[in-house]
Amino acid sequence: MLQVLIAGASKGIGLGLTRAFLEYGAHVHAVTRQQSCPALEQLSEQHPSRLNHIVCDMSRDDAPQLVRYAIKSRLDIAVFNAGVSTNESIDSIGKDEIGSLFLCNAIAPLRIARELSPTMPAGSVIAFMSSQMGSVELARAASMPLYGASKAALNSLVRSWSEADDKPAAGLLALHPGWVKTDMGGDAAPLTVEESVTGLVKTLLASQGVTGCRFLDYEQRVLPW
Repeated sequence: MLQVLIAGASKGIGLGLTRAFLEYGAHVHAVTRQQSCPALEQLSEQHPSRLNHIVCDMSRDDAPQLVRYAIKSRLDIAVFNAGVSTNESIDSIGKDEIGSLFLCNAIAPLRIARELSPTMPAGSVIAFMSSQMGSVELARAASMPLYGASKAALNSLVRSWSEADDKPAAGLLALHPGWVKTDMGGDAAPLTVEESVTGLVKTLLASQGVTGCRFLDYEQRVLPW
């Protein structure tokens, strides 16, 4: 049975991915910060024994060890979707918010992925939810420069890991989910969660067995770093 981790599974794209992989027949390990998550409880009732709800704040120093202990099995696909956004300007944002932004969006996902990588054999996939705003070449983060910078930092860390001596056996992906109607994306976004998730699941499944490090959108199109 396909073993899938979705980190940041309480709502939006993460919840949609959890639902989609359960419907696909996978066993899903869903990480949320909150203990109470009615949507996951409903999914657990619909798919008994195939949903492992892990409660963990991914920004904790011991989060990598807590998540690995809670899984206790190999993983075929790991998706790090949790993140935060900000509309603050460079001039107005405080140092604590800057630290939280980069910790949540770039550092914490890599820490957990590195801890889990020994459980992920060749052919598996480690994916990080990035954004086209993280592309330095596209330069599309003018309206949200700090958010874009945090995603560019994530992309840089993923690429560096792919070239390091301790690079994972799994393939690495940075994913752009599209502009999606979520709490973060807003009502003006052209894509529904279901439309984005459908493409993301196809992309993740098609990426099994593919080595290296790639930056793709939800329609499997290659994006420039």
